[in-house]
Amino acid sequence: MTYEEPKGTTPARPSWRPSGREIGAFVLIILVLVFALVNWEQQKIHLVFGDVEMPIFFVIAFPALIAFGAGMFFQRQRLRRRR
Repeated sequence: MTYEEPKGTTPARPSWRPSGREIGAFVLIILVLVFALVNWEQQKIHLVFGDVEMPIFFVIAFPALIAFGAGMFFQRQRLRRRR
């Protein structure tokens, strides 16, 4: 005796599973966030055009956001070239 799907139903879709790259990216994002949130002390930052005093959080978060945006931009460009 075999099991038959009832008529009029669609088979269940396989559940989504993250890839190793997605898991690694998630872990990296969590580590950067934890590291940034721990560092709220004011620090004097020496820039090319002068000195700025700000929490270290911003020194960590801004480059991380810029890198994330650049990664998304280049990923989209690569996907467009493949089409």
